[in-house]
Amino acid sequence: MTQDRNPYTLQNLGDFVRLDALCHQLLREFVVWLQEEQKLEPAQAGDMAHAADRYLRDFVVDIKETGPADADPTLVRQYLGNWYIIHTLEPTPEEIDHLAVSLLHLQRYLSARGILTPTAAAAAAEHLRETRFYHQRLAEFWELTPDEIAGWRGVDDYRRGRSTG
Repeated sequence: MTQDRNPYTLQNLGDFVRLDALCHQLLREFVVWLQEEQKLEPAQAGDMAHAADRYLRDFVVDIKETGPADADPTLVRQYLGNWYIIHTLEPTPEEIDHLAVSLLHLQRYLSARGILTPTAAAAAAEHLRETRFYHQRLAEFWELTPDEIAGWRGVDDYRRGRSTG
């Protein structure tokens, strides 16, 4: 499936409303999939979808100006290892672990739906399994001095362009 034909990609900069609505519906379907296919309790499925919502709609669509069909496997690293830490009041290793599991399920779901290729989902899953890396990034963040900020931010900086591999 090419990105040109995939409705889960941003068609143009004025396309945010359409893509946000599609992602909203996709997350509702994700909750059902988590319950039916992954056998999660409704509260747990809802909690995972809530965690995936901030990633998908706030980060992927709004900040990165792309959609869930974007095959860049580093999006999850940019989110967990940089954006989330910076843009969360008091991020914790436990939250990061929960987000990683939620996003791992989301990648599987996107692949099962044909929105994301199995190869792209597997590459993102590899990044999501690096929880020790994200814990280290968080610990480093709390210890930053002003002259270390640029170097810390430079690792998986979400402000850079997207990659395809």
